[in-house]
Amino acid sequence: MPLPELLATFSRPGENGPLFFALLSPWLAALGHGEFALRVQAALAGALAVPLCYALARRLLRVAGLAELRYGAGLSLANVPLLAAALVAVNPYLVWYSQEGKMYSWLVVLALATLLAFLAALQRGGWPRWLLYLALLAAAALHHVWSVLLIPIGAAWLALLWPDYRRRWLPFLLTLALPALPYFALVGWWQLRLFTTPDFQTGHPYLPLPALFANLATAFSRGVAVGPERWIIAGLVFLLLTGSVLAGKAMAGAGSPYAWRRLRATAMLLAWLLLPPLLLYLISLSKPLYTDRYVIWIAPALLILLAQGVGALGAVWRPLGAAGLIALLAAGLLAGWRQMHTPIKSDFRAAAAYVEAHRQPGDLLLFQMPYNRIVYEYYAGPQAAAIEGGYTNSGNSEAQVDEEMRRAVGQAPTVWLLASEEEMWDQRRLVRQWLEERGEITDQQDFARVNVVRYALR
Repeated sequence: MPLPELLATFSRPGENGPLFFALLSPWLAALGHGEFALRVQAALAGALAVPLCYALARRLLRVAGLAELRYGAGLSLANVPLLAAALVAVNPYLVWYSQEGKMYSWLVVLALATLLAFLAALQRGGWPRWLLYLALLAAAALHHVWSVLLIPIGAAWLALLWPDYRRRWLPFLLTLALPALPYFALVGWWQLRLFTTPDFQTGHPYLPLPALFANLATAFSRGVAVGPERWIIAGLVFLLLTGSVLAGKAMAGAGSPYAWRRLRATAMLLAWLLLPPLLLYLISLSKPLYTDRYVIWIAPALLILLAQGVGALGAVWRPLGAAGLIALLAAGLLAGWRQMHTPIKSDFRAAAAYVEAHRQPGDLLLFQMPYNRIVYEYYAGPQAAAIEGGYTNSGNSEAQVDEEMRRAVGQAPTVWLLASEEEMWDQRRLVRQWLEERGEITDQQDFARVNVVRYALR
C-alpha cells in the first residue's frame, strides 16, 4: 500500500494488526515479496518466545515471593522456567503460528514482553519502566485489538500480590490513563460504533463457555491437526492439578510460609490463562468475537503451569517428573509431526490451477467466503470476472439472497463456486442453493478444504 493508505488502516473500522502490516511493508521491501520473507518473520518471533517465556516465568516466581529459589540441575520446582521454555519450543499450536505470514506469533512475543515489563515495573518502580510497559502494551494492542485484555491481567496480578505492591496501584492507573484519550480518539470510537451497530457481523460462530474452553484446551494441547489422543488433555489436567496442589509442599514442606507464595504464583498464572477468554466470552454474548488464535498469547500461561506440575512431580520423585516431561515433549512433537504431514490449510494453489485450466471466457468466479478471493488471486492474478458471496448468517431470507444474487451474477452463463469455510458466512448454504436451483452442475472437484463447483446457469 502507499504510505497514506497504510496509515489510514490505524483508524479504519474492522482492521486488525495495522502496526504489524506497517512493519511488514519495509521488511518485505528489504527481503523481497516472497513466501520465505513473509513467513520467516513469524519463525523469528516463535524462536524469540522461548527465552522470553523463560525470563517471564523466572521473574513471576520471584515477584510472587520465591526469590529463594535456586536454579540448579535436575527436575524440581527450581527448574520451572527452563521446563516452560522447553514446552514452548515444541508446542504444536505455537509452532504452527510461527510458520504463518500473520501477526499471531508476534502477539505471543509482545504479550510476554509486556508482562515482563509490567513485573519489572512492579519490582523496581520508576517511570521509565512504566513507560516501557505502556509502549509494549500499545504495540500489542495495535497488532491485535484483543491484546488490550492484558490490562485486566495486570490488575488481577496487582490484586493477588496485595499487600506487597500496594504502592504500585497509583503508577499503574496513571500509566493506563495517559493514552486513554488519544486511543479512543484514534481507534476506540470506531470499535464502539461497530460493537453497537446491529448490522455489523463478525462471521465468527457463537460458542458456549464450556465449548470455548474445550476449544482452547484442544488447540493448545494438540495443535491444529486434531488427532484422536484425548488422553493428552486428561494428562494435562492431571499435571495442572499436581502443580497447583503439590507445589507448595514439594518445595518447602507443610506449614511453610512459602506454600501460600506458590499458590499466589499459581493464581497469577490462572488469571493470565482464564481471564481473557472469560472476558471475550462475555463480549461475545452481544456479538461473536471469539476464535482461539485471538488469545494465542495465553498459551504460555498453560505451559508454565504444566512445567510447575512436572517440577512438583520431580521434587517428590525425580523419575516421576522425568516421565511427565518426556510425555509432554513427546505429545508436542507427535502433534507437530502430524501438522507437517496432514493437509490442513485450504489448498487454493491447486484449486486455482484447476479452475484456470478449465474456465472459459465469460465464466464468473464466486468466492464463499469473500476473503478467499485474496488467496486465489495470489496464485492466479487479479480476477475482474469475480464476485463475493453474501453474508446470510444474520437471518437473510431466500428472497433477499435471490435479489442479491441476481444483481451480482447478471447475465453470466457460467459460475464457478469456490467454497472454503462456507459455514462461517452462509451456514444455511443459501447461495449454493440459489445456484443449484438455477443451474446445472457440470464439474465438481474437492481439494483440501476447498470445494470447487461449476454451474451452467439456465
